[in-house]
Amino acid sequence: MILAHLNKKLFLFIVFFFMFVFVKSQRIKDSVKVEVDFSQKIGNVNSMSGFLHYDNIRLLEKNIKELRPKYWRIGIGWSHKSPDDIPYLRSFGITPILVISDLYGYPGKKNNKLWPHPLEGDKFKAIITTEYQKFKNTVIYDIWNEPFHQAGFGDFDKKEFYQIFKKGHDIIRSLPGGDKAMITGPSLDNYNEKEMEDFLNFCNSNSVRVDVLSWHEFRDKEYLKDFIKDVKKLRTTILPKYPKVGVKKIILTEILNQYVMFSASEVLQNFKYFENNGIDGTCKSCWAESDGVFNCNNSMNGLLDKNRNPRSIYWAYKIYNQSLKNRVKETNNYDQFAVFASYDQKGGYVIVANNSGNKVINTKVNLKNLQVVFGKIKYLDLNIYEIPNIGEAPLGNMIFNKKQKIEISNNSSEIVMPSMNPKSVYYLSIPK
Repeated sequence: MILAHLNKKLFLFIVFFFMFVFVKSQRIKDSVKVEVDFSQKIGNVNSMSGFLHYDNIRLLEKNIKELRPKYWRIGIGWSHKSPDDIPYLRSFGITPILVISDLYGYPGKKNNKLWPHPLEGDKFKAIITTEYQKFKNTVIYDIWNEPFHQAGFGDFDKKEFYQIFKKGHDIIRSLPGGDKAMITGPSLDNYNEKEMEDFLNFCNSNSVRVDVLSWHEFRDKEYLKDFIKDVKKLRTTILPKYPKVGVKKIILTEILNQYVMFSASEVLQNFKYFENNGIDGTCKSCWAESDGVFNCNNSMNGLLDKNRNPRSIYWAYKIYNQSLKNRVKETNNYDQFAVFASYDQKGGYVIVANNSGNKVINTKVNLKNLQVVFGKIKYLDLNIYEIPNIGEAPLGNMIFNKKQKIEISNNSSEIVMPSMNPKSVYYLSIPK
């Protein structure tokens, strides 16, 4: 009897424990408000869509046309690729970023004495000269990838890296037309204020012009708020001290860490932060997938699976690209939402990404000044689609959620979204 009583108590404990865990995991956020004003058109919006490496770029033509990336950073396996890939990329409005250090080769470990150091011999000069003579000023030249902290890429001392960067810079500038070349750096593996300022100080004092400032930005979730502070200080306090460096743009040459590389909601929240802070463009990083294979191949860094089927993050990139045309003003009162609104000749569109771990209920989306897009009309159709958080699994298309009629009063309409899943994206399409 005692044993039976203990077993019953244990059973009840287990039941209540799992009920507690389940309830806690189903956190709920109530009554988020979103407002879209179709009369408040935003000016030119820089696209944050961009990628890293590929195997055969021509097999991706359909996807390129759908996603229209702005930048494509390349270098790995370059000797096996055709120089014609550069004009091919540019024919789609893509600016290639050529990583010189990928072409040169890496030491594999710090202080590798068997590795031909770029400060010694003529190999560095020969590679840069050959590539510049082929491509002139049709690419951005990224001199060295992740020079600090990464033993495989060199893990150089500061002065050592500065001299490598200056050597590469001076070679390019000395070539015919090289004074107009676009050079980027320092391509840090993360944003470090001291490392960035020391680099800028060196360049300013040694006549090194860096047209495009770059680093790899892997912060996510709450840590993106630190990104805002860093960029603001960089623009307002640090860069003005070094005017001779000549920075014209900031490009984040790798984004999205390995833990969020498949997340549709995460990439859209990243894009919103980057847009709001004046970043000119980004390239998605590549990481090992569950099978151990790095998606630096023809998967567009994991947007496609090994059979080139789209994943959920692919659809986030696709609807984001659509949002760049005729973007309009939006506001919301939840910092874990990323909202993009736009219109074209076919209708109006609103993207609402819930990047929180919360289920959000009773979200109110107020659409103002609909007459700008639809003229004077009483009722419109609304189609809602969902991009679920399903990781590596393929997703043939966005999932249809529901269709409804919306009534327009005083050129406005309010939509109530009863429930939004955590880490999911919702696409509202209002056709004419």
